[in-house]
Amino acid sequence: MHYAVIKFLLQFSDIGLRIWLSTIVLSLCFLVYFVFQKITPKYLFGEDSEYAGYIYNAMGVVFSLIFAFITVLVWQNYNNVSDATFKEASKLNNIYRLLSALPPEIDRAEKAALIDYTQSVITDEWPLLSKNQFSIPTYEKFLKIENDIVRFQPKNAGQANAHLVLLQTVTEYLELRRSRIYSARFALDPPAGIGLISSSLVFLLFSCLFKMNSGRTHLVLIGFLGLTIVGVLYFLLLYIHPFLGPIAISPEPFEQLLKFTWNH
Repeated sequence: MHYAVIKFLLQFSDIGLRIWLSTIVLSLCFLVYFVFQKITPKYLFGEDSEYAGYIYNAMGVVFSLIFAFITVLVWQNYNNVSDATFKEASKLNNIYRLLSALPPEIDRAEKAALIDYTQSVITDEWPLLSKNQFSIPTYEKFLKIENDIVRFQPKNAGQANAHLVLLQTVTEYLELRRSRIYSARFALDPPAGIGLISSSLVFLLFSCLFKMNSGRTHLVLIGFLGLTIVGVLYFLLLYIHPFLGPIAISPEPFEQLLKFTWNH
């Protein structure tokens, strides 16, 4: 599965992605149909069509099971990244609230730094996630906040307790942040993607090798089969990269922090 092609397809809207997938799959099917039916008919299944049908049915079952398994894995990965994003924003909010237990001057300075960091995550880092990258300056902003918290010397028991919880929350946040960064990639490795696409092509092209009395009926059946494969591919592509495509995960949880939770 060539990632450049997938990135190109995921640039389009929901409808655009369906149209492109339908065009590519159906064009390929009809082209192969024309080649075998009109140019090289000797390769068609004639009297052996009944036996070839048994093999084709078995291929369909195996193909469906593999496709369903891979699609569920990709969908679960997307959901895990989405959940982690909400948890990451929640941890940031916890840090913001816990800062109130520190002296006023430190509270104000660190909250301002946290707001600046969150804004940088939204504007600078989020667009890079679709390219499997992250913002080093953004990361350095949070490291400075972490260092300030680590170096803070509590003056009383209340501050000491808050400091301990802050340190733990910062550590948990960094784990969630790393999880988001590492998840900014395609859920399928190239060998798995290539195997999946090649299996789809074999399954579709095999349907073009049958000899039928009605060419129109054959074309209609191939068209419906192709559109069925398009539907499965469409669902797979929607979830194959958590930060690409029509349903890419947005920084909305972080935006909510700036617009509502912290805006008072």
